[in-house]
Amino acid sequence: MKDTEDYQLIRRQILQVMNEAGLQVDHTLRELQSRANPAAWARIEVYVKARPITGNQRIRDLLSAIQPGTIDLRKHTRFPVDFRSTFSGATILEGGGTVLDLSLGGCRVESPASVQVGLVVDLRIYVPGLDWPLLIDEAAVRWVRGSTFGLAFLRLGETEDERLRQVLKGTGANPKP
Repeated sequence: MKDTEDYQLIRRQILQVMNEAGLQVDHTLRELQSRANPAAWARIEVYVKARPITGNQRIRDLLSAIQPGTIDLRKHTRFPVDFRSTFSGATILEGGGTVLDLSLGGCRVESPASVQVGLVVDLRIYVPGLDWPLLIDEAAVRWVRGSTFGLAFLRLGETEDERLRQVLKGTGANPKP
C-alpha cells in the first residue's frame, strides 16, 4: 500500500505543478522544470532522477512511468461504438477492423492487421446511416495490445470534424470512464 500512496503523492505533485505552470501532458519535462517554482520542482526532481527519463520526454511519459496504466490522460471523452473501419498507410496497403470506442481525438480499433506504434494511416469509419464513411486524413498508432490498437487523430478536414461531432452526439451511448 505504501507504493500506491507514494505513486499518488508524486502524481498529485506533478499535476499541481502542471496546473500552476499552465502546462498540458504533451509539454516536455524541460518545460515543466523551467516553469515550475523551485520548491515544487525539487519535490519532483528527486523522483525524476531515479527514473530513466530525459528532459525531452513528455510529461505524459513521466506520469506513465510512475505507475503505468493507472491514469487516463485522454483529452476527449470516449464513446463505446461498434463501427466497421478500413485504413491504409506506408507499410500497410489496406487493413480492416472494428472501431470499439471513439472520441474527437482518436479511437480504439480491433483488427487482425499487424500495425506498429508510430505508423500513420488514413482511416475510414463506416457509420450506419451516413452516406459515406468518416475520413480521418492522418491518424497515428499510439499503442498496440494484441489485436487492438489506439489511434490518435492528427489531421481531418473541417467537414469531417463536424461530421465526427455529430456522430458522437448521436451515439446515445454513455461516455466511457
